[in-house]
Amino acid sequence: MSGVVDEVVDAVVEVAPELRAALGDHRGAKSGTNPSGDEQSLADRKLDELLYEVLAPIDGVGAFASEEREEIADVGGGLAVATDPLDGSSNLASNTTVGTILAVYDGELPATGDDLIAGMVLVFGPTTTLTVAVDGEATEYVLSDGEIVDSTPVSLAEENAIWGFAGGPDTWFDPVAEFADDLYHRTKLRYTGAMVADVQHLLAKGGIVGYPAQRSRPDGVLRLQYESNPVAYVVESAGGAASTGHERILDVEPEGLHQRLPTFFGSPEMIDELEERLGG
Repeated sequence: MSGVVDEVVDAVVEVAPELRAALGDHRGAKSGTNPSGDEQSLADRKLDELLYEVLAPIDGVGAFASEEREEIADVGGGLAVATDPLDGSSNLASNTTVGTILAVYDGELPATGDDLIAGMVLVFGPTTTLTVAVDGEATEYVLSDGEIVDSTPVSLAEENAIWGFAGGPDTWFDPVAEFADDLYHRTKLRYTGAMVADVQHLLAKGGIVGYPAQRSRPDGVLRLQYESNPVAYVVESAGGAASTGHERILDVEPEGLHQRLPTFFGSPEMIDELEERLGG
């Protein structure tokens, strides 16, 4: 890892207990909408503030962008950090898995997948884990009390055991609905309501998870800079693939800081089948 990426990882590890505590402190409380128009919780805002406090002062971090902020914060010179501070905030009320996604770009935001030098997924589950992808390799770190206590290389399981798409047949366009119906009859449906949890499950079991275009949301639900790009980098580094259904996620040219796009993660063969079914 580059020195700056090492420092970002160290900062996230150290602040993880505060992030987890903030989830309980602000569970279920609402706070308006974010720049993308999604409902924003107090936990969203608090995690955004905590991450800014530890990441912005790092020497070599030049920009900080967040799903919860309208503009990019200029914090010096160097790499750009983009984050979804709280993925799956709707899961707080049911006390199920949520997490944080971070991307480190060596380029001006909005940046391309080619500019990514690290992707990170912090998961607050039965244990707190931080999966870091850098230099084409993914590693899962188990965290406790602000320290790393274990680490394991991450490889996507080969079983293709699960599938799960956000939304439902009445919201999807026909090619996705037909593919989903086929998947329903040949593998297990798993969907949690938090993308970080879906991807964690995907890495452990293999298969495909997706966040398709919907009739009411034709641009999809995930944001390229904060969610699709960094998680695509993690999944690819673990031996998987990521696609819009027509194009590799990391090849997408960005059109804006809060741009959304359909996103699917999975094994290479499942993503190939998806693109064939969608005509990609």
